[in-house]
Amino acid sequence: TGNCDSNDCEYNPDADLNTPQIARRHGYPAESHTISTEDGYILTLHRIPGSKDGKRGGQPIFLQHGLLSSSTDWVVSANGSLAFMLADSGYDVWMGNARGNTYSKAHTNLSIHSAQYWNFSWHEMGYYDLPASLYYVSNTTGKLGEIIYVGHSMGTTMFFVFASTRPQDAKNVKFMAALAPVAYMTHVKSPIRYLSPFTYDFEWLSKYLGLNQFLPNNKVLKFLAYDCELLKIDKTICEDIIFVLCGFDKAEFNEKILPVVLGHDPAGTSTKTVLHYAQEIKYDGKFQQYDYGPEGNRIKYGTLKPPQYKLVNIKVKTYLMYAVNDWLASYIDVIRLSQNLTNNVGMYQVPMDAFNHVDFLFGKDVVRLIYKPLIKVIQNYTEEESFNLI
Repeated sequence: TGNCDSNDCEYNPDADLNTPQIARRHGYPAESHTISTEDGYILTLHRIPGSKDGKRGGQPIFLQHGLLSSSTDWVVSANGSLAFMLADSGYDVWMGNARGNTYSKAHTNLSIHSAQYWNFSWHEMGYYDLPASLYYVSNTTGKLGEIIYVGHSMGTTMFFVFASTRPQDAKNVKFMAALAPVAYMTHVKSPIRYLSPFTYDFEWLSKYLGLNQFLPNNKVLKFLAYDCELLKIDKTICEDIIFVLCGFDKAEFNEKILPVVLGHDPAGTSTKTVLHYAQEIKYDGKFQQYDYGPEGNRIKYGTLKPPQYKLVNIKVKTYLMYAVNDWLASYIDVIRLSQNLTNNVGMYQVPMDAFNHVDFLFGKDVVRLIYKPLIKVIQNYTEEESFNLI
């Protein structure tokens, strides 16, 4: 399954299962919850409400995936999956799915084939998807203001949008841990930077990336994958847009889960989501709202330039985990981010030089290097009664 010849790698049933099915196959209880946002997008949340041995989880923890991904990211590594480790540590695990991905591709009144449906970026995900998801979690669990939030990549960008534009709603979150945080994008190594000159060239965009859903054609994939192929990396990986944009680290990548990863990623998003990042690169890496050009901005924002996000509005305690070889979240940009967050309680640099953006999910040593230290930090913000399992 995926791009796996029988002699290359053994079949892994998880490749063909969805998030709740993978959880159940590994012995965990799993649920799907459907919610809708203020602007009519219908999203699916996945939940692992307890541990393998049937104990209900206590404090809610919310995991938000990154660019072109889905909730499946948190369950692909079998026993080394973050969602399973958290469920076994006594948490009530919820996983978000951003609008436009495999699990959240529906709307109360727009066709998913319409340009209107795909007219969103990570701004809307932060401004609409997160408040709707987090309210639902706190209402369902009855634990207002107790949610622990863990984001990877775009899941952190969404949170910074949410907590800076809706600080009242962000009071629902007790603590936020950012894995490979992306806000400022001045020092990006990712080939996403090659797209920045074309962010206003609609003819080029529709021809090569798809104007609505992000569906890069083979020519542009080849162009973006140039660095990947230079590194003599397996062809199936260089053909997967996630690795192309986020980088790849051969030594650390867990080959065993490759079929599962390729079976689920990319999970889909809008072209506008990718362009919003490319735009930031073009404008000195500023963390700002979507740029519609001077005339469009005047109509949308009442100013010629898009407003920058006010990180000073973020009151939630934040903790940043970053890697020096990260293609998308440059450590220089992460350090700048930490200096602009008023309530940043700590920084953690991954003690491995080669560690890259996707290794936070798929790395061989991710349990030792990321998840165990992360769980230790999270436990400082955990209510007493959730500790009984740890």
